[in-house]
Amino acid sequence: MLFFKHILLIVLANFFISPQLYAAQDDKPPFYKVTWKNQQAYLLGSIHVGKADFYPMAPQIERAFEQSAALVLEADINKADIMGLLQQYGYAEAALIEQAKLVTVKYCQSMEQFCVAIQQFAPWLQAAQISMMRFTALGYSAEQGVDVSFAAIRQSKPLFELESVAFQFELISSFSRQSQIQMLDEAVNATDAEMLELIAAWRNGDEKQLANIMEQQAGESDELLSKLLWQRNHTMSDKMLVLMHQKTQQPLFFIIGAGHLVGQQNIPQLLRQQGATVQNCWQQSCN
Repeated sequence: MLFFKHILLIVLANFFISPQLYAAQDDKPPFYKVTWKNQQAYLLGSIHVGKADFYPMAPQIERAFEQSAALVLEADINKADIMGLLQQYGYAEAALIEQAKLVTVKYCQSMEQFCVAIQQFAPWLQAAQISMMRFTALGYSAEQGVDVSFAAIRQSKPLFELESVAFQFELISSFSRQSQIQMLDEAVNATDAEMLELIAAWRNGDEKQLANIMEQQAGESDELLSKLLWQRNHTMSDKMLVLMHQKTQQPLFFIIGAGHLVGQQNIPQLLRQQGATVQNCWQQSCN
């Protein structure tokens, strides 16, 4: 059950430009080299769904990963007690479930069996499941997401995490009713074209557009920007520098959701504020 790792897709799902065709080695997702106190690391902005034509990635990304000694993800799903976390955080009171049904009623007319299976989940979790189901229908899968794919080929590289799945469950489940319903509404009502353009923006490395999308989708919800992105950006950037200092395996290869690498209080900016040198690997050579 990899659904939770895709929760950030909900925040980024709605925008529109013309669809394009791609070759993976021409993709330019957000990609940086970080140097701090004589230690070096690479930082790749990811999305958590994918398909076969994402790989292999651009040569500089593939070389950087090959040269790296350890992989660091936001959270390691294999360390999580998913069923226990579902029991603790995945459900909501009856009144909120009824409110969620009003949002999903049209979607569920053609997805009745699926909706019955998830109807007792909290709205944030329904949103994640619906978003994932919709990306699957468009030909994308969790198993071919960037973080999962790199973890699968890491061989003997150690795997570390910046957060934990338990932390992420606790965080999202703490959101207000309004924010959870907003997330569910976006998951249900985004058009297929708008969802596909999330992929296009990531593959183009259009960081400005991704930042605009996040701010537009967050709307008036302070939680979606502050708690889901900005606060975590500060925590993750601090943890990155701690790992770079502590781990004997060098260089590290970080994979973090692309939404954390763009916009206000983004991770590259926060790392620079702490004295790190952060190079955009599409603007200058990082290998």
